[in-house]
Amino acid sequence: MAAPSPSPAQFLSSLLTTVYDLTGRRPPPTWTHVDKVQAKLGTTNKDALDAAIRVAVARGWLRADGDPPSSITMTVDGIKLIAPGAAAPKPK
Repeated sequence: MAAPSPSPAQFLSSLLTTVYDLTGRRPPPTWTHVDKVQAKLGTTNKDALDAAIRVAVARGWLRADGDPPSSITMTVDGIKLIAPGAAAPKPK
């Protein structure tokens, strides 16, 4: 039986954490390739990854280079969101 798909919120959280880990938890702007993020997340669904990146960029949690994005970096707000003890984001 296949594992259940993560919710959109879980996927976004995993995306942000993965980008932060791949950039060595260094301060922004430290960029990483989307292909590396996709491999670490273990997903083959490039469309879902691109959509999640667009949401994170629109909310100010990531910055992206290219369309579709080829490289991404965390923002200070994105780091605050996933930092231990961070408050859950408020709906916009």
